[in-house]
Amino acid sequence: MPPRYIDTYFLHCIALSGLLLSAILLPLQSAYPQETPDEEFTLNLKNVDIRSLIETVSRRTGKNFIVDPRVKAKVTMISSEPVNQEKLYDIFLSVLEVHGFAAVTSGQVIKIVPSSVGAQNAIPVLTEPNNTGHNNNKGDELISHVIHLQNIPAQQMVEALRPLLPQSASISAESNSNTIVVTDRADNIGKIITLVNMLDGN
Repeated sequence: MPPRYIDTYFLHCIALSGLLLSAILLPLQSAYPQETPDEEFTLNLKNVDIRSLIETVSRRTGKNFIVDPRVKAKVTMISSEPVNQEKLYDIFLSVLEVHGFAAVTSGQVIKIVPSSVGAQNAIPVLTEPNNTGHNNNKGDELISHVIHLQNIPAQQMVEALRPLLPQSASISAESNSNTIVVTDRADNIGKIITLVNMLDGN
């Protein structure tokens, strides 16, 4: 091959290699698209191991889970309409509750544990002084909430509320600060605070 054609030949080879490499990589890149919070999708999981559901939710929402070895169940989760990441997680929390499990946030991860264990490990969420009950948690996530009392002794409030709480919930009194700590599903916390305010006269 004449010397003046060598550079041109190698340039063509490099260009052709680049095109082939792009053709190979493109399908791999598009196989795992970057999902956005508003992206919708449908679910069709029938009688699958709950860990498969947890893996699906983790992949779709980007959340990191630590699963207790005692979390075992066969679940069915079907969405008749497309759902986004937020709705998927809300449904997921409800599925956990139905099967006796709970999601407890711990730093950057979420622990999936039996509900009875979750009540002992939920992270306290301090309320505003007026106990409005506003917080960033919602749905069936298991949380603890600290409620400050003004008029009724904490132990007396605990005795009044305990019969009204579900078995998966827990309640305790701190007499020195006259506060109570309630652990329950996030959606129930607001109702409990409303009741406490009525009884406490806030």
